[in-house]
Amino acid sequence: MIRAGLGFGFMPQFSVTDPAVITRPLIEPDFWRTVNLCTVRGRPHSPAVGALMREAMRVDWYGQPAMAVTQIKREHSTEADAIAAN
Repeated sequence: MIRAGLGFGFMPQFSVTDPAVITRPLIEPDFWRTVNLCTVRGRPHSPAVGALMREAMRVDWYGQPAMAVTQIKREHSTEADAIAAN
């Protein structure tokens, strides 16, 4: 539809490869998106999904660890506190 002149779209910078589609950078306002990656705890998944999950949890996102990593650390510290109290 964009190429036919019937619409417009917002796309990542290098995703448009058709020379008939005119691109313009979006300068103002800032444009971003939130992406969530979810799985069911305890459910087995393929090696590829496991690798993706490990990589996503290894990386800091905007200077912060993944939310799951923060939650796991919180759960482990609570368990450690309970064990120490006994």
